[in-house]
Amino acid sequence: MTQTVSRRLAEQNESGDVRAPSGGGHSMPPIARLGSVSLTDVDSRLAAVITRRYPEAALLGAREIAAAAGVSAASVSRFARKLGYSDFAELQRALAVEMRARLATPPSRLTVPPGRHRSMEAFVNDVAVQDADNIESTRRMIDPASLERLAADLCRRGTQVYVAGSKKGGIVAAYFAMQLAQLRTGVHLLDLSDLLTDSIIDMDRQDVLVVFEPRRATAALVRLVDYARSQRVAIGVFTDEYPPPPLSDCEFVFRTCVEAVSVFDSYAAMFVLCDALLAYLVQCMPKAVRARADRLETLNDQLSTWYRAGRGAAAPVT
Repeated sequence: MTQTVSRRLAEQNESGDVRAPSGGGHSMPPIARLGSVSLTDVDSRLAAVITRRYPEAALLGAREIAAAAGVSAASVSRFARKLGYSDFAELQRALAVEMRARLATPPSRLTVPPGRHRSMEAFVNDVAVQDADNIESTRRMIDPASLERLAADLCRRGTQVYVAGSKKGGIVAAYFAMQLAQLRTGVHLLDLSDLLTDSIIDMDRQDVLVVFEPRRATAALVRLVDYARSQRVAIGVFTDEYPPPPLSDCEFVFRTCVEAVSVFDSYAAMFVLCDALLAYLVQCMPKAVRARADRLETLNDQLSTWYRAGRGAAAPVT
């Protein structure tokens, strides 16, 4: 199905049928908008058709979607306007744009114009400008109140915090988990391997799972999220603008812009949210953080973690 949809979207793109919606910029994607508006019973049936038949829904006409939902074609038009689009055609274009973004892979994004060589300075400038735009666009998309609610869960005593990210998302997860562990106890960086079950054996409804998964989610991470949901664990997801339903349905979802100059996604905005959340946590529990920081510094000194002139290189700790 995915290959068929990808091929048809490519054909539409070549013919000029796939255009960005009129909103421009980093407006919220259509699937994400479903959770930001109040839906009637008719709207909910239409939303169910679009999400359950995704990505095929990006190619269905208004009459096909109406028939699948058991509503009138006029209801589809009203539904599109409720989501902020001028008509169904604009909603359909937005769905196609979202689907193309989800299907994008590093090879498909690799475009190097032949015979053109740009300087390093040009790339540095372009990356800086792009990341600044990603950060600002992400700031406009994020709900600060939702971040505060996640922070409140992370501050709760007795709560175990599990952090995970697969593939390159694991880099952001490790960054967040390492610093969070310096602020509070009970932080677990999960390895999505056969040892995962041993790491989450005690996970329960009092705990929190924080996931970092830009672009395409792996099956292992989705299974972890599904299990955490079954245990009624609070789940915070940091992702790109187009997360798949298993992630977009979580309690806390923070979409970040990951557009990049290079073939690889940029995680600059995701790191900014990590830093903002960590800074907020320090503000919420200053005494506990100070005590833990002092203890960690004492331990580092006892184990000669850091190199100091005159002492020589620190011996590795095994």
